Amino acid sequence: MRFLVPLMLSFMVLPMITFFFFCRYCRSSFQWRLGIVYILLSAFVSAGEILWDLPGSLGLFLDIGLLALCGKYFLRCKWTEAFMISVLITSVFSMCSGIISWVDRRIFLPLVIANEALVPPSDGVRELVKILLVYGGYTVILRRFGKSIAESSRQALFQLTIPVFFISLAERIIQSSVYGKEFMVDSRTGNSVSIININHGELLFLQVFACIALFALFVSYEKIIRVLHEEQELCLLKQRSQEQEVYVEEAKLRYEQTRSFRHDIKNHLTVLSELLKAGETEEAYEYLARLDEVSAGLSYPVHTGNTVVDAMVGSKLSIAAQKAIDVACEFSVPKDSALKDMDWCIVLANALDNAIHGCEAVEKERRYIKITGKKKGNFYLVAIENSCDEGLREMPREGTGLANIRRVMERNQGMAETKVSCGVYKLKLLFVEEQQEKGLLHQSCSDEGSACR
Repeated sequence: MRFLVPLMLSFMVLPMITFFFFCRYCRSSFQWRLGIVYILLSAFVSAGEILWDLPGSLGLFLDIGLLALCGKYFLRCKWTEAFMISVLITSVFSMCSGIISWVDRRIFLPLVIANEALVPPSDGVRELVKILLVYGGYTVILRRFGKSIAESSRQALFQLTIPVFFISLAERIIQSSVYGKEFMVDSRTGNSVSIININHGELLFLQVFACIALFALFVSYEKIIRVLHEEQELCLLKQRSQEQEVYVEEAKLRYEQTRSFRHDIKNHLTVLSELLKAGETEEAYEYLARLDEVSAGLSYPVHTGNTVVDAMVGSKLSIAAQKAIDVACEFSVPKDSALKDMDWCIVLANALDNAIHGCEAVEKERRYIKITGKKKGNFYLVAIENSCDEGLREMPREGTGLANIRRVMERNQGMAETKVSCGVYKLKLLFVEEQQEKGLLHQSCSDEGSACR
């Protein structure tokens, strides 16, 4: 019973706190039943480490693997994200445990050697201090760098994982090799002795410096993420400028055509008047039909209700027609849309560029692009469907175009979903007209049969 409290703190409270913050880092809700399952699994792993006397590095891999598995199957995270967050959590835990090991050896151990009655309370105090230190470490990093971790790409997060894992591994090896489970006591002096010469002051400096290095690493990582975001914003601005140039050139062309038509309209009216005076009605109707074709060419081939979008989409669909791609556009821009014209252009331009590229991989008879849109309450769903290679079974690697689409969607409280099956590629874009809670956005997307991410 004397050791019940330290065991509860070490094998129940500490794992529960670790799993709680793991859920927070993974942006998932904490569930008690999952926490209890993790406690049982963690106790089993810890018992295995003690029973088989596994070295520090193997124990570290087991701890990371357990958290990663829980993230994958309990929290439904992706493997890469679950593994990277597991490394981060374990690193913080290892640093705190390393500092506590130094405190235990330099402060608690001399007291225990002098008075064996202090063993149970010293164990309890040690575990309590460890819990407070671990909790504080998790909290500080989550509050200070949580947003950067959540907004970073998997590639950037993977690059962060390598140095963080090194810190965690070094801490665990030091804890296992230097501050092991066994120690010797000088029977004459009553002090603990070591076979190797250990400078505890330097070890403490190493432990503290590891904490400083971890925070410095996150500060640098945060700056890198900020630079990446600025580069993406610059890329979007360049694309906006390009789309504006397309619109301006298209508008100039339409203006010149309209000006020419207006200049010749008097001559056309004179011809019609002479045909009617001569009683040549059929010839007059044919002439009017030709005029109608000419006037139709003065307007944009696409009518979305937005002139800027009409120019951009019309230009893209003209390119598609030149490549023998059948196009169908049943889409209109909502009048009360919260998106700016250039945001619409960026999303649709990148989507249509990808669709045209996908159609080029199939035979001409199968090439098609279809754009549809419909409004449901405060939400507007745009679906862009195109033919693609029938051998394409998995989603291709996302390029700059889709990355720009997702960035615009996230900035405007929207979501993007991609799907490929049976030679058909689909891109669904869900816009919200008013600021809604994220849960409502997920619910609306699910109503459309989507598995939004």
